Amino acid sequence: MRPFELPDFYTPHPARLNPHVDSARTHTTRWARETELLHQPRIGPSATTIPDETEFDDHDYALLSGYAHPDISASTLNLLADWYAWMFVLDDQLLPHDEHTNPSAEARRHVQRLLGFLRTHAAPAPEPNTPLERGLAELWQRTAATAPPRLLRRLAAETRLLLTARVRQPSRTVTPAPNPVDHLRDSRHSSGARWVATLVEYTLGSSLPPDVARSRPVRLLRECFADALRLCNDLFSYQRETRQERKRDNTVLSIERFLECSPQRAADIANAVLTRRIHLFETTLHSDLPTLLTEHALPEQQRTTVLAYADGLRDWLAGAHEWHSMSTRYMNTGPIHTTRIRQPAGLGFTTAVHDTHPVDNTGPAVTSGETRRRWELPSWSARSHDTNRTTTNPLLTRLRSRTAIWAQRHGIPENALSSTTHTNDYALLAARVLPDGGETELALIADWSLWARFVNDDAHRQRHRPWPRLAEFLPPDPGDIPATTEPVEQALAELWTRTTTITPTRAQRRFRQRIRKFLHHTADEPFEPAGSEPADFLAPLETPHRTARAHLRLALTELRLGPDIPPGVLRSPAMRSLRQVFAEITALHEDLVITHHRGRREAPVAAIPTPRRAHDERRHHAVSVLTDLLHTRQRRFESLLNRDIPEARAEYRLSPTAGRQLDDYLDGLAHWITGELSWLLENERHNLNPAPATRSPQHRLPSTDHPTVDAFPA
Repeated sequence: MRPFELPDFYTPHPARLNPHVDSARTHTTRWARETELLHQPRIGPSATTIPDETEFDDHDYALLSGYAHPDISASTLNLLADWYAWMFVLDDQLLPHDEHTNPSAEARRHVQRLLGFLRTHAAPAPEPNTPLERGLAELWQRTAATAPPRLLRRLAAETRLLLTARVRQPSRTVTPAPNPVDHLRDSRHSSGARWVATLVEYTLGSSLPPDVARSRPVRLLRECFADALRLCNDLFSYQRETRQERKRDNTVLSIERFLECSPQRAADIANAVLTRRIHLFETTLHSDLPTLLTEHALPEQQRTTVLAYADGLRDWLAGAHEWHSMSTRYMNTGPIHTTRIRQPAGLGFTTAVHDTHPVDNTGPAVTSGETRRRWELPSWSARSHDTNRTTTNPLLTRLRSRTAIWAQRHGIPENALSSTTHTNDYALLAARVLPDGGETELALIADWSLWARFVNDDAHRQRHRPWPRLAEFLPPDPGDIPATTEPVEQALAELWTRTTTITPTRAQRRFRQRIRKFLHHTADEPFEPAGSEPADFLAPLETPHRTARAHLRLALTELRLGPDIPPGVLRSPAMRSLRQVFAEITALHEDLVITHHRGRREAPVAAIPTPRRAHDERRHHAVSVLTDLLHTRQRRFESLLNRDIPEARAEYRLSPTAGRQLDDYLDGLAHWITGELSWLLENERHNLNPAPATRSPQHRLPSTDHPTVDAFPA
């Protein structure tokens, strides 16, 4: 019996089949037979035999290659069909038979041997001893003969990553289902999507220009591709993985266990997330990629390569869905329902995405009282960082007056910000996060925070995108600041000059790099009307807004870094992890407070119970996911403070002075977390029920790139 009915899939791009697929099918079966890939036992304490030739033919990996690469030559199709067949056979051979069995030492040795065949230099490869080694050696030789050197190095790196992920310790199969957000984020690096994307680039015959490959639109295409590919596979493979292989590394299962819902509901939610990722992929492909190509002024040949790469990822997504729905490897019996819809565009795009979220209409309607009880603040607010312990700097009253005068002097009126933002709020923020600070430090934190809000305000940003113009007002020498033309520039010039007068040169360099990154990520934020509902409660933590705010917070906390702390300590893995976790905790606090206030102030509408129920359900899921993420990060923060940081301190043998300075910095991070949370809970800015100003829609790229907050500026 099937665990759930496959949902309706959103497939805006139809799959096409390569005309050479029949010859590729014949070739791959012969190649697998010649390399003796079939009829060998699995590696592990409970070995069974991998599929025989009949099952191998039924799985039809050549068909996957034919659908995924509809336009490549027959010889290239043969090569890629062999690659995919080899990787699936490897996956089957390394599969632990028991869900409580970690990868065996034999499996790890086997993978270590395979890594030796991925040579990118002239040194000879080892002699292959097993069918998998013979297959990989032959595949690598054929690939290296035609791949550009730079692309071959990247393919080797991605293949190594994919192989080692199969036997990493501890195994993902023995851990409870993780938070779905973390599960998807981890999968980007271990699921094979990056390896597949590199093979797509290989089919082009040339590498992407490095600047374009590192750009936000291309990174976003790759990440949407990875998420969509993983979600599609997990929907089709749920039955095989959970009931036959007893694996837990499945997104649908993660959602099912985390949200305590039925497999059908989990599948519907996973499909809704899949739909949003494909929407975002299509939007980036049609709107942001052409803009990127224009900005880089690429030659026609490079422009063609980039567009062909994006189309190749698109073909792979469409082809993977088609193959999953046909291969006997997966749950695909019965009719497969696919919804082919034109790409929505314009102002209604976000609404169209929201409406794709499935609705569970069973059960009683949610009453007003139930809704209000649901949105009471959960236990996270008083967990490890108790806001009751927060103190307020006694200079607050004087600071409030001074901040208001500073804003007025530099032309930042209250009505230039959102209608519920008050300049005094940032004086309170400074007083909460720096309860023992002096007036000079407090003023810097309040003024920088107020200025950042002004830059970040949607009403302002739709008229003025700050990057790279504002970066010109952060020269290494404050004497080189250009003439200002508007309030935001005038305020920045004054802030930077004031900051450099009280910080040493090394600290200035760090601070400058952080603020430049803040501006860069702020420029990439999407336009969102005030109070808009997040479309995807499984969205990753790394959004432009969160990353920009993280750099601002870190810049301000690093103002107190003592000069005697060795740079090596600050760049140590423990400190990098601490800064990353700090950034995620503060972002999650903000998300939860916003969600809490929205839930309390929105009453149910009796006339439309079904949409309201779906709305409440999405928010309930969001709170569950965010709260779990926060608890995980809090535990990690405490572990770093109590275990990893002391180890780094001992390794570098800090002097008493450096040790005290490090303690002050760590205390400052903890004070910021608790102080900002208490400020958020009191701040009227997060009541989010103002009458929004009239604004014209403006599309901006909603990126999910990984933030670089863990990189400590030199």
